[in-house]
Amino acid sequence: MSFFHFINCFALAFAPYFIVYKYSGINEYSSIWKCATASGGYLLTQLAKLLIIATFFPALDSEGFSIVPEFLKSSADIIDVIGLHLLMTNFLAGKGEVRFVVGGLGWGFAHSVAHRLVLLWVGARGTAFTWRWVQTSLDSSADLLVIVSLACLTWMITRTPNKFLVSPILAMCVFSTFVYQTVQHTFSLYGWSLLAFRFAYSIATAILTVVVYSANRTASTRKNE
Repeated sequence: MSFFHFINCFALAFAPYFIVYKYSGINEYSSIWKCATASGGYLLTQLAKLLIIATFFPALDSEGFSIVPEFLKSSADIIDVIGLHLLMTNFLAGKGEVRFVVGGLGWGFAHSVAHRLVLLWVGARGTAFTWRWVQTSLDSSADLLVIVSLACLTWMITRTPNKFLVSPILAMCVFSTFVYQTVQHTFSLYGWSLLAFRFAYSIATAILTVVVYSANRTASTRKNE
């Protein structure tokens, strides 16, 4: 029974990536190896980020959540923007839409594998059933929305004159983990309530990204005319 629970949690965590790849149409423009390239870029970027965090943001002796140190640590996530930009510019080919969807999909898949696969293998196979691992698996879908939005905004930030519209939403993506932690400790949100907030935040970020991207496409079309 525990193994089937692991299979269910595994499907909840990773099936959305397969669905997006299969039915978004990017499989017609890009092979699975491009997503693997994006996953490799994620691993290299996280290695660089860990080195920077260990060097400039040493662990604090005080226990508990502190806003300023956590904010400074979250600022290291800007390295993800740099890594995504280098990845989509130099290692992924095709239209802009294909690049940021493939980059975001591969990046998000590697993120889920790194943060959830071992946890699910160890925890979801336990003898006692708990909703914790279902919630952990569903977190993956929320992260997928944020990461694809991050890739889209990273692609646009250097290609649009409306940077004042893109930058705030990009900051929402970069500091999403900090926002989750702050809300969790401030309002004591845990379990399903925290998961609901994560989904609400991710959906809001995705909607704002679509609006800004559509406005940018419309402005570009009018300019070309």
